[in-house]
Amino acid sequence: MSFRKLTSIAFIIAAALCTLSCKDDDESTVPPSLSGAMAFNLPEYIFPESVIKMVPSGVTHPDGEELGYYWKVSPTMKKSDTTRFENGLDKNGNPSDGSFTHKFSDTLQTYTVQGYAYAKGYSYVSKTSYTNVVKGGIDGSITNLELKDKPSVTAGSVTYPYVTIGSTDWLCRNIADASAGAPYGNSIAMSDVFGRYYSYEEALEVCPEGWQLPTEADWLEVAAAAGTEDAQAYDTISGVAAALMGNAYFNDSLMWEYWPEVGDITNSTGLSLIPTGYAMLGARASSPQEDEYVDNRYPQAQFLGYKEYAAFWTADKVEEEEGMAYYRYLISKQPDLMINKGDTKTFGAAVRCVRKTAE
Repeated sequence: MSFRKLTSIAFIIAAALCTLSCKDDDESTVPPSLSGAMAFNLPEYIFPESVIKMVPSGVTHPDGEELGYYWKVSPTMKKSDTTRFENGLDKNGNPSDGSFTHKFSDTLQTYTVQGYAYAKGYSYVSKTSYTNVVKGGIDGSITNLELKDKPSVTAGSVTYPYVTIGSTDWLCRNIADASAGAPYGNSIAMSDVFGRYYSYEEALEVCPEGWQLPTEADWLEVAAAAGTEDAQAYDTISGVAAALMGNAYFNDSLMWEYWPEVGDITNSTGLSLIPTGYAMLGARASSPQEDEYVDNRYPQAQFLGYKEYAAFWTADKVEEEEGMAYYRYLISKQPDLMINKGDTKTFGAAVRCVRKTAE
């Protein structure tokens, strides 16, 4: 057989293979997608053993047919749970809207929830959301502060250990009075974890009976205990940050990042300050809507600086500026205790309270 004939045969075979390959490609085309985007509500922070109902919405069938739904929660569920089949019924044969109810465990960690809408002949549509199981109190989500053996006071249902610095008792936890202020992320479960963020006007009212906001004089006493005797009122107090910071963990995540400028955290004063950030509270709602998981007192609040800032109101107003008051703050990478001014109605900071020790 001549070379020309061999070449012709090879060409015919190649063309046939190409045709088959192209046909296979056509047959493996990705199926069309359902219409819309999957949606369901899931609080960002929840209490241990919370039971949450998630209702799917947002997805429709292009031809108006029924959809099925299935769900999975990691790391606790090994298999997905189908809550509605394409015939509109659940696994027990009852009509279903595809809602998924899940009881989360008491393990303090992040959980991943995945919801899927599906229909035969179509690509599924999914959404992934996250929630964190948290616990307040001195034996909760905030750990490594060694507060259990300290003397304490109780206000409402919240326990506040305290430490004596010079002639003053200082609370070692942020105030969590739920009658005012806002919890982190407006999540009710976070109220007794980070404490709450208060306007200055609210801060004046939330200390336990017999306690009050610290003055500049109280902060200077703390500076002296941390080794800075010549600190000046209403000025930066140099080199004391490590002595004020608490080397805390939130759900096993380190809160203060290590910075060489600060050095190793000693918490030698015992104040145990943690970087819960600050808040731009915005306007207060005239009639907050009740919600099991969300505090709607400040619906537009923005929470900023977590793991970077720790901000605390002082009792001192800014005399030359109406509607402003001083707050003391730490930044994770700075070795100093700094001072700034905040609007008395809209800036939100944490509150630590003091009282003078008995003579």
